[in-house]
Amino acid sequence: MELNGEGRISGKRPTIMVTNDDGIDAHGLRALVRVLVSTNLYDVRVCAPDSEKSAVSHSIIWSRPLTAQRVEIDGAEAYAVSGTPADCTGLGLSEALFPSLPDLVLSGINVGSNCGYNIVYSGTVAGAREAFIYDIDDRSFQGS
Repeated sequence: MELNGEGRISGKRPTIMVTNDDGIDAHGLRALVRVLVSTNLYDVRVCAPDSEKSAVSHSIIWSRPLTAQRVEIDGAEAYAVSGTPADCTGLGLSEALFPSLPDLVLSGINVGSNCGYNIVYSGTVAGAREAFIYDIDDRSFQGS
């Protein structure tokens, strides 16, 4: 499906998955989800860490199983995950939590800045990078 300046071409709404590194309760994530839901243009999913995970870079959890708890965020299907932002993106794209792949993954809104060499350490950037590894960027707003 493609979006143009005049709205949706087909009846199916694009799906956006949101993650971050500041945690499921972060104000930036909640604000982003609230705006996306309020447009009524997207199906919004959230898969974010259950607590703050800044500066974990692209680390993943190998030492224990991940857990995902359903969380109430008005208008979105949301899970708090006991892992890093890369874990959250990977789990959200695995179709274990959600029935299909999203059309787009957004990572943020971040509390701190992600500039210069800090992007190497950023969990927020890692969440987006994990989606890139899954080729989600090439699927943005284009259905099969």
